[in-house]
Amino acid sequence: MDRRHLLLGLMALPAVAHAEAKPPVKLTKVFPYLDKYFSLPPAQRDRFSLAYTYLLNGKPAAGLKGAIIHVDGQRVPFGVGADGRVMRLPTAAELQTGMLALELPASAKIGVSLDLFPSLPPAKDMASRDLDAAMLQANTAIARLSGALSFAAPKMVAVGFEGVSAGTAVFADGRQMALPSDKEGLFYAPAKMPGAVRLSFAHAPSRLEFRDKT
Repeated sequence: MDRRHLLLGLMALPAVAHAEAKPPVKLTKVFPYLDKYFSLPPAQRDRFSLAYTYLLNGKPAAGLKGAIIHVDGQRVPFGVGADGRVMRLPTAAELQTGMLALELPASAKIGVSLDLFPSLPPAKDMASRDLDAAMLQANTAIARLSGALSFAAPKMVAVGFEGVSAGTAVFADGRQMALPSDKEGLFYAPAKMPGAVRLSFAHAPSRLEFRDKT
């Protein structure tokens, strides 16, 4: 299941946006929909976050470097990690007026993909209601931002757990159930275990991720 391009796809934009490597470009062009995310009241986006992955000639742009240029000329270092993910997103203020200059060959094709992730910190024990609330908030925001295309918007139905191979759902009456897993790993889907109140792992997952199908 490909979770990438969740908002890019539903808003009918190309998965890869080509850009010249010559002059700096507006941050709004290389961080699509970040302005819409910032336009949501904080209480409507505090349970999920956006992550941007840059692609160079179709592959994760590991180590890509550049600078965010402020309106006063100040340059703030910009870079991505080994997986191509942007390490620091622009602030709302930077996004309004800032430009991005990347260190790229003139013939390079740069693209960007967008992911949504729960903002909850991974832990050995997690309340299912917190995961449910994160999915609800993300789904509400996606529907709102997609507007007329909301009927085609993906719906987050589960949360996956990276870095753990097993986990247990605990119910209010004390019953326990092993969390299901598939080729992508362990996950929690409320529809598959209604009434679960807590999830328990041998150690904290390395990362949480939304899923739009199981």
